[in-house]
Amino acid sequence: MRRVVYIAVAMLGLAACSKPTELASEANAVYERGAPTELPPDSVTLDSIVPEAPPEDIAAPDAQPGSESGQFPGYAPKTTADTVTDYRPGVAGDIAALPRVGDPAALAQAFVDWKARAASSPGAFEEGAVQLGADAQEYRPSDAELVTAEAGDRLSAALNGADDATKVSVSAVLGPDPAARNYKRFDFRHSDVMGSGRYFYSSAPKDATVPGV
Repeated sequence: MRRVVYIAVAMLGLAACSKPTELASEANAVYERGAPTELPPDSVTLDSIVPEAPPEDIAAPDAQPGSESGQFPGYAPKTTADTVTDYRPGVAGDIAALPRVGDPAALAQAFVDWKARAASSPGAFEEGAVQLGADAQEYRPSDAELVTAEAGDRLSAALNGADDATKVSVSAVLGPDPAARNYKRFDFRHSDVMGSGRYFYSSAPKDATVPGV
């Protein structure tokens, strides 16, 4: 189990809670080093996700003189799921431009387009800053990979329980090749480092497949 160390400087801006979004990554389990993560089961949709309480190992330390609610001054733990836009805010515009889960055919076309971009712009492993809560080797996905993963996760959620007509419309966009449904997805985590700040990390790519007809 990873150890989370609390910061000793004010982080009011970082502590602000995110507004509810349609991000598929909010429906994924929080990434832990070495822990297997699976897509939500068929019975789970983006609208049905209930945020989990933070694990016990990141509970507040005993109160210190001058602290607020037992935390270091100005600090509040992040209790929302870590998402793709937490990890890389720069892709927020492309993520926001993706079609809604309620429009699977358009979402499938966006998935195809972004998957082609990701194929020509892959990410890579790089040395991680272990002192800042990273693993020794951290995968740094490209922007295109992150948007593709979001589109693929949304499309997979859209097809859970979808009727045959919807599945046929998506299949018409994706084509008959089963490989066209494959994509790489990511999970995200954060580390709060004393005296430094909050850092977000991505898992290595995980194989995923958009459900078929």
